[in-house]
Amino acid sequence: MNKLASEMPGLTQLMSSPSAPVPPTPPPSINPVIGASPISLSFTAQQGGADPATQTLSISNTGGGTLNWTANETTPWLTLSTTGGTGNGSVTLTATTGSLSVGTNSGTVTLSGGTGVTPVTVPVTFTIAAAPAIGASPAALSFTATQGGANPTPQTVTISNTGGTLSWNATDPVAWLTLSPASGSGAGALTATVNTTGLATGTYNTTITVAASGATSQSVSVALTVAAAPAIGASPAALSFIATQGGANPTPQTVTISNTGGTLSWNATDTAAWLTLSPASGSGAGALTATVNTAGLATGPYTDTITVAASGTTSRTVSVTLTVNAPTTSSATLTWNANTESDLAGYKVYRKIGTGAYGAPIFTVIGNVSNYVATGLQIGTTYSFVVTAYDNAGNESIVSNEVSKSIF
Repeated sequence: MNKLASEMPGLTQLMSSPSAPVPPTPPPSINPVIGASPISLSFTAQQGGADPATQTLSISNTGGGTLNWTANETTPWLTLSTTGGTGNGSVTLTATTGSLSVGTNSGTVTLSGGTGVTPVTVPVTFTIAAAPAIGASPAALSFTATQGGANPTPQTVTISNTGGTLSWNATDPVAWLTLSPASGSGAGALTATVNTTGLATGTYNTTITVAASGATSQSVSVALTVAAAPAIGASPAALSFIATQGGANPTPQTVTISNTGGTLSWNATDTAAWLTLSPASGSGAGALTATVNTAGLATGPYTDTITVAASGTTSRTVSVTLTVNAPTTSSATLTWNANTESDLAGYKVYRKIGTGAYGAPIFTVIGNVSNYVATGLQIGTTYSFVVTAYDNAGNESIVSNEVSKSIF
């Protein structure tokens, strides 16, 4: 057999005893791979409000082997429930509003798995929204009215919302102010209407309160001034004039014009021809002069009324009385022919009443003046007059012819 094998080398393999089996080559090792879900996180809250709900980050091993992982965050407002684990697991994320300003804050959570494991970064955002607020503009309303007059024009308060849509209501505590609408949602406007019926003159104040749940209420102050109705005055309420027929006109008199509750344009009128007003019109406080002219008037009483009127107010009247009396005295003018003597010094005038006697001269005329007016003659009396001439030595001539005059 050995010979055969030497002669046939290929037969050696066929004749050899079988060898031990060769073990298979082991597969290469696979490192752990970190899986994270979700791949990003987002929180939202209102400034100064409650913290948002927590969120969960799930961690899995999407590779081979055993995954030993750690979790770390980079921001002070974010807290992790755990900082590490083995295999599949989860981390709860808590975002704290604290004193964060309005805006978007960014951070990350980093998941690591040691040597050969690629870290995974999960971005986290935290958006702080402004707290809801309600606004009311303007902050104050002012109304002015006249007692008994028309109501003032309504005014508008503008309602604004920030940080969300708020349902609001508006209230006030007084009967003279009405708000419409009294409630609403979001931005809008309300109309403030004043009713002055029954209100006395003076100043009234109140406050409109605009309130919304979860927001600070806003106040609008309201002031109402009720002024006295414009009025015109005339003083005194009566004028009285006295004159003598044929004599001088009486002294003019003054009526004072006053205004209350505003400046009024006025005019003054009367119906008598013997009365004149000046000025006949004006504005605001002032005065008018009443002048009487008795020319052509018979004796007796006369009456008239001055009316001072202004638009929107009650007219005022001033009664006027004029009494024209008959004259109680009169006068007489004496004239005579001039004396032609060179030593003439003047004349002496004598008067007697009725059948009485002449007494001392009533007047001495100096120089060559040949007339004299006798005044103060009483009504119903007869007077007689004579004239003498006298020289520088005091010598007096005989009396002139007598003249008489009866005063009626």
